[in-house]
Amino acid sequence: MREWQDKAFQVLIVGAGPTGLMMACQMAIHHVSFCIIDKNDTPSINSGALIVQARTLEIFEQMGIACTALKEGIVANKVNMFFNGKKNISTNIKNIGGDLTQFPFLLMLEQSKTEKLLVKFIGERGHSVDRGIVFKSFIQDKEKTTSVVILPDGSEQLIKSKYIIAADGTNSAIRNFLNISFIGKTYPKPIFILDCKAKTDIYPGEICFAFSNKSVSGIFPLQDSRWRIDSTLPKEIEKLENITFDTIAKDFHLWTKMNINFQGYEWFSVSHSHQKYAALVRVRNCFLVGDAAHVNSPVGAQGMNTGLQDSFNLAWKLAFVINRKAKAELLDTYSTERLGISKGFAQYADIVFKLVTSNNAVVKFFRFYVIKILLKVLFPLMEKQRRFRQFFFTSISQIGIHYRNSSLSYVVSEGSFLSDAPRPGDRLPYAELLYKGRNTNNYEILDVGCFNLIIFSTIIPEEIKKIAEKYNLMVKLVSNLPENKKIFEKLGITKTGYYLVRPDMHIALRSAISSTYHLNKYLQTILI
Repeated sequence: MREWQDKAFQVLIVGAGPTGLMMACQMAIHHVSFCIIDKNDTPSINSGALIVQARTLEIFEQMGIACTALKEGIVANKVNMFFNGKKNISTNIKNIGGDLTQFPFLLMLEQSKTEKLLVKFIGERGHSVDRGIVFKSFIQDKEKTTSVVILPDGSEQLIKSKYIIAADGTNSAIRNFLNISFIGKTYPKPIFILDCKAKTDIYPGEICFAFSNKSVSGIFPLQDSRWRIDSTLPKEIEKLENITFDTIAKDFHLWTKMNINFQGYEWFSVSHSHQKYAALVRVRNCFLVGDAAHVNSPVGAQGMNTGLQDSFNLAWKLAFVINRKAKAELLDTYSTERLGISKGFAQYADIVFKLVTSNNAVVKFFRFYVIKILLKVLFPLMEKQRRFRQFFFTSISQIGIHYRNSSLSYVVSEGSFLSDAPRPGDRLPYAELLYKGRNTNNYEILDVGCFNLIIFSTIIPEEIKKIAEKYNLMVKLVSNLPENKKIFEKLGITKTGYYLVRPDMHIALRSAISSTYHLNKYLQTILI
């Protein structure tokens, strides 16, 4: 146990789920002192938030842990749709994202394994999680926050820090302490989640959705011939006071009409899904991230990935302010950028969850008959039409998230860009290239510790060189790019120009000429 009273940290992270651990990893990368605590004595041991989206894997790649994540998980090959036990249609999704990203697929990686990867990352950098520590309260002034925590022996201790990160989940003690409204709903219809071994003829590399007259189930493969099942319940089971694994196992194959028989289980949970978001995600020097800021239904596999993006978005801003690279106003953009994302996902997931779970006769008819017809049209389209496939992948993988309305996205673009060129606020498009004699990609050659100024010119203008020198460690100059047609097309550049890219790989500003007026103005507004 650390002696916290004798030490002040820059950042206190409360909660060591994936979101809190990601924040800890990013603080370690940016060399910011931090402490991370969790009320649980042990980490997660179940599949939890199962699907890791492409945008998360891109961050993992920058951290050097994507390769391990891929080895520990399963890349989904197909999605199969069953209606009353009969396969209606299936579609191949192994390379659904095409050339949009280095990771054009869905990775099924158990949450317990995701957490182990992140814990190992901070451990290799000399940090660890302090467990069995319960947050009680805190006070904050302009310079610091002082938190009261309860140790495993019941005694209280103080932790001093500049900032507090509330990553303490759906029932966030910090959010409740601050009396922040949690807006949304809890759905009345319960669902169960199960990690198990089972005897079935479902192929291990494929995701299945089973629609029947009594339930809707998602069946996902895990490593070592195991399965993860999320499912609604028949009405007669919903009414029971005590729903156990045995209750489910007895007749699951009958009500779903699927050939699956359980052979014991590792984790079983029955709960009501929530769709909520916090009215505020910042109170002075306290920030809410992950499930403390928003909680989503399992539909769309967005919850954990959204939390990881919260931490990634906030971390570089905190580091810049703490290390006196940027003005304190930079932190205001966390709320404006991420709160909008939370609200958007809440609306989308609410519609889909109701469609999947509702007992309304009209909705059930739509779900069981109309959806079947729609999928017979849409799945072949997704396989044959590149644009349709990319649209679908972009919407679920989180690579399509943008901050175009943020103050960090400079709306003025000098010169002429192609019509479909990425705009300020968009994620920088992924492109493979030959650079300095080796095959690589544009993400690999950029630095997540600073802004990157990508120059598309054989000669770097002197004014741009001076700007790079002026901001030194805060702006990295990336030049001498090959005249790769693919890169020029993806970035909408016809002749020359530059892009300024934020540390989180979102575009800050762009110019199709060599003028530096707007570049200077932008950097002066944000950086010190």
